[in-house]
Formats: sequence, structure tokens, C-alpha cells
Amino acid sequence: MNLKPYLDAAQAADAEKKRILAEMDAAFNEGTPEGKEKALSLRPALDEATAKADQANQLYASMRDASLVTDNMASFFTVPPDPAVPSLNQSDESGKPKTMALPEFKALTPRERLAFAKSGGKLTD
Repeated sequence: MNLKPYLDAAQAADAEKKRILAEMDAAFNEGTPEGKEKALSLRPALDEATAKADQANQLYASMRDASLVTDNMASFFTVPPDPAVPSLNQSDESGKPKTMALPEFKALTPRERLAFAKSGGKLTD
């Protein structure tokens, strides 16, 4: 599911609320009675923008949460790995952790780096 339109709407509503808030702050800090009056007159617009921002954020959160449906029911019926049993890919054939110099590690592809890290590899200088 594409959540970008919902996120964009929530961000736009937040930006509008921040714009009105900044305008109110600037008017109030002018120090004039007209500035204070203008800031007070913007309060209904701020309240409305706050309500819209809250609704947009709630809609985005609801859509995000609803889209997190997993079809991984098999995981509920399998036994998790025993943490007491060492994993086979934690070390090389001799039982010692793998080590590699940093320049060699940087020369690897991202996939190879990930495999090295997951296998318990250690970097040396």
C-alpha cells in the first residue's frame, strides 16, 4: 500500500499549523496593541489548523497500522531456534571467528559485507 499521500497530507497540515503559529508569534511580539489583536484574531485559524493536523496524523497512523498485515502465519507454528545451540554460520570451519582488515571489508559488495557481519566476522586495523 502506498502511504505517501497520507503522509504528505499530514505533513502539509502540520506545516500549515506551524505557519499560523509563527504568524501569531510574530504579530504578538511586535509589542503593539494591533499586533496583539491580530495574534488573538488568528486563534480560531490556529485551532482549526490544529484539529486538521491531528485528524491528518491520526488518518496516517491508522492507515500505516492497518497496512502492517503480515501473512507469516507459519511462524506461529514453528519452534524458535534454541539460543543455547551455537549457530553454524557464527564462525568458519576451524571454530574461530572470522577476521578481516578494514580495507578488505570496504572492497566487498554490500551483500558480502552483510553476510560477513551476520556470520560473526570481526574487523581489524
